[in-house]
Order: sequence, then C-alpha cells, then structure tokens
Amino acid sequence: MITGTAGYSAIQAERSVDVTVADDENAYLAVENTNDSIENGSTRGVLRVTNQFGQEVDLAVEDVETTGSVEYESENGANDEVTLATSETAEINASCAGTNDGTLEVMLIIESDDNELSVRTMQVVDISCNPT
Repeated sequence: MITGTAGYSAIQAERSVDVTVADDENAYLAVENTNDSIENGSTRGVLRVTNQFGQEVDLAVEDVETTGSVEYESENGANDEVTLATSETAEINASCAGTNDGTLEVMLIIESDDNELSVRTMQVVDISCNPT
C-alpha cells in the first residue's frame, strides 16, 4: 500500500491589523526622562513614571545596573514598591558619587492588585555627573 502526504514547507496569507502607537507621555504607562545631569553628591529624579491605566497599580524597580559614578537611590524615597493611583506619578531617583558619567538601567514592573495587569519595561538613562 502506498499513500501520499500533503505536507508543505511554507504558507503565505494576507491579514490586516490596525496598530496604534502612543507617544510615551500618552501611553498607559508614561515614562519620561526628567534629568540627565546630576551634580556630584546630589540625588535627583531621572525618570518620571505616570499611571494612566485607569486603575491603581503597584510599581517595583528591579534588575538595577549602573555604570560610572551613577548610583540608584529609590523610587519616591521607597526602596521596594510604591502604589500609584490613576494619574499619580513616581520618580526614579539616582545620584552621582563622583564625576564619571554613566548610566542607570532599571526594570520597571507594574502590576494590578487583581493580577490582570502586568507590564515590564527596561529603561536606560544616560547621566552626566558634574562637579559641584
């Protein structure tokens, strides 16, 4: 008995998709670079995160990496997690412990209390560390 197979190696199909891309300030999670220059020994907000989801969310910062004299400080003065109401913002803070320019790289993790919303975004900020 001999049987044939109906195998194939490729398929091409046409489909249409509508995609809308929002600017960062209009996104559900708005992330804005607020400062790229810090004086030696100073702490400043370098990223502003705004909750525009329409529900309360928790913001955590993880996987922090720095280069040069840049050091991660906190988010709104808290080291673990902050809760953001709708339209509320949080500042991601950094400092310079010298005058070597560097970067702050952080993973922002956003989650809702009901666990139906989860967002992870990596953000990198180039920072100039200036003498006082």
